[in-house]
Order: sequence, then C-alpha cells, then structure tokens
Amino acid sequence: MKEQDMRAVESLCRCGMSLEGVIGSFPSFPKEEIEAVYNSVNKIKPDIGDGVGLSINCS
Repeated sequence: MKEQDMRAVESLCRCGMSLEGVIGSFPSFPKEEIEAVYNSVNKIKPDIGDGVGLSINCS
C-alpha cells in the first residue's frame, strides 16, 4: 500500500469501524496490511480509565 492508502485505512479505523468493515471497504488491498494498520491504530487509543465522569440531567 502507498502512504496515502495507509492514511485512508487509518481514518476508517479511527472512526470505530470494525476490522471486517475496513477490509470490505478496501477489497484490492492485502488483508494482512490492513490488519497491521488496524492493530497499530487500536494500540494508540487513549486509556480513559473507568469513565469520564460526565453527568447529564435531561429533566
């Protein structure tokens, strides 16, 4: 994959798309390369702990 192709795959991974969805979106790319990008993006996700502590009162 070219650098631009990798960035496109990364953007879908960051949007929360499943691995199967990303692979389906790029059928001409090698699955192994898409999996590698997907796994590297998911390792970068920030750890927010037990929660954000946000409360909303909708009454």
